[in-house]
Amino acid sequence: MRQQELGGEVLLDLSVDTCGRVTQARVKRGSGHPSLDEAALVAARRWVLNPADRARAAGGRIEVPLAFGMERPKIYAYGPHGWPKSHKRVRYVQDVLPGYESPQQVLDRYPLDPASMITPPYPSLRSMFFRQRSDPDEYWLFVYLQGEPRMATRYRLGSVGDEPVVRVAYLCDATPATCEQDRKMIMRGLPFARAR
Repeated sequence: MRQQELGGEVLLDLSVDTCGRVTQARVKRGSGHPSLDEAALVAARRWVLNPADRARAAGGRIEVPLAFGMERPKIYAYGPHGWPKSHKRVRYVQDVLPGYESPQQVLDRYPLDPASMITPPYPSLRSMFFRQRSDPDEYWLFVYLQGEPRMATRYRLGSVGDEPVVRVAYLCDATPATCEQDRKMIMRGLPFARAR
């Protein structure tokens, strides 16, 4: 159903016993999708109602709406990187992401807020690259392997004195050898902003 992006609401008519167990379930109003209606029935037949719903069940019957929905993903148009000219040929400095141990933790907990999605710099890798809405300028690269985030890299643009630098925080969730190989690639710089 998720793959088919089906959604709708089913109104169920339920019979319940005195303990709140559903003894019978039928569709009073369908969703328009037989597979959703059937999924609602299968789920309802396993339910035990909470005390508040049991109290609403007049004569052992209650109508319950069940909504199936899909949260629409945000759609971003890919655009140019907008990397400043001052940071086209710079020194890359290793940085840390305190409190994060894996790329998945970054996705789950870091306050990511993409200002613009950017065409990924490594076309042969399944990845996501974006400019973060933040000050200082911050870019993120996530690389995926078999649908899981394997690498998270934060590029924070700044300067040391008058020298422009890119501070790179890198997390990898792969074998040590693979992570070291990826770290070396990252520290060589992005294709449009090579390290010097």
